Amino acid sequence: MSDYPIIENAVLFDKLIAEVQKGLVDNIDWLHHAFGRAQRIVSKTNAKVYLPCVYAGKKEYLCVAPDDKLKNFCFFVIHDPIEYGWNSGQYGSMTAKYSLIFWFDLRTIYPDGSNRNTEALKQDILRALNGKILMRSGSLNVTKIYEQAENIYKGYSLEETDSQFLMHPYAGFRFEGEMFVNETC
Repeated sequence: MSDYPIIENAVLFDKLIAEVQKGLVDNIDWLHHAFGRAQRIVSKTNAKVYLPCVYAGKKEYLCVAPDDKLKNFCFFVIHDPIEYGWNSGQYGSMTAKYSLIFWFDLRTIYPDGSNRNTEALKQDILRALNGKILMRSGSLNVTKIYEQAENIYKGYSLEETDSQFLMHPYAGFRFEGEMFVNETC
């Protein structure tokens, strides 16, 4: 069963993200959760720790760092700044760089547990993003794909050497590109 909590009455980038969330879980059978936009939350213990978290409602956040309790999931990061162009009296156009981060447990995808065919999973994601998902609110492109641990959770306080979050049976990707939406007058 797939899960994709969507922001109510979403507009602009959140509406486009909601369409992509739904499209991902409808088209990728191994994806359990497609979360929306994550925020970088500062957790203060002995030192500042930056964690990716999605708003879960009721003033609660869900950490979307690698965690096999969440199963196979993805989430979005929208990078600053958002570019805005205005065509007076007609529409405004917005462009933002984004990251779409995936983390998964290969044992839940491949029954024998020994298969590490991550290229097939990458192809599933690309096929969904490149035509299977109906995007009415805007569009997005993919320009880069990262696979190394230091790049997937870039900007967060997660060290592969501490947790081995990409060692078999776990793996992940970071897709980057640009998102485009228009705002009509």
